[in-house]
Amino acid sequence: MNNNVSVLVVEDEPEILELISTLLRLDGLDVMCATNGEEGLRAFFQRRPDIAILDIGLPGMSGIDLCGRIREVSEVPVIFLSAMGDEPDRVRGLRAGADDYIVKPFGADELKARVASVLRRAAMPAVGTERSDFTDGELIIDHSAHTVRVRGVPVSLTPLEYRMLSVLSGHRGQVLSQDRLLDLVWGVDAVEAAPESVRLCVSHLRHKIEANPRRPRLVETVRGFGYRYAAAA
Repeated sequence: MNNNVSVLVVEDEPEILELISTLLRLDGLDVMCATNGEEGLRAFFQRRPDIAILDIGLPGMSGIDLCGRIREVSEVPVIFLSAMGDEPDRVRGLRAGADDYIVKPFGADELKARVASVLRRAAMPAVGTERSDFTDGELIIDHSAHTVRVRGVPVSLTPLEYRMLSVLSGHRGQVLSQDRLLDLVWGVDAVEAAPESVRLCVSHLRHKIEANPRRPRLVETVRGFGYRYAAAA
């Protein structure tokens, strides 16, 4: 990995914190450590890391709350660590704004692979950047500037959300299955994405671009088949 990349690790178990920091430093990352949420939040604002790895079960401010505070000001990639690995727990973590979720205990190779994968996705150019800008009655995508305006208002999207919107709008009117979206949006990292990743990404996107996320008009669900971008004429 690039040693210019900085990572914030917030973990209250000293042995795990030492393990993670050692593994990532050996991989060439600049690692900063914190043992609770408040300390982690201060470190985030002071150092502005390129990626954050947060234990969910922190004393005081939980990892979920810390991620929420980070998401108020930044779209930096976030990976959650947790001993709870059931699907509802993973969904809760991803809904909180995390880009990935690692269950304890984890292997060294898994940790390094997931960190590399999240960093790679964050650095990937948006799908379709070679296309001309997209515009319709409600949405404007400037592919050269990677900006989005919805009903005239600028909208901040994560790199993953931007690629999802680019793919859907680029196939306007077409139904894209979950597997197809994994291929087009996640690319080489599709095999590492959680099964619910597409659904959660679409859900996050709807909350940012739909007038009423509960009754979406831009990104439609075609039950049993997938999703379709169908903007107003």
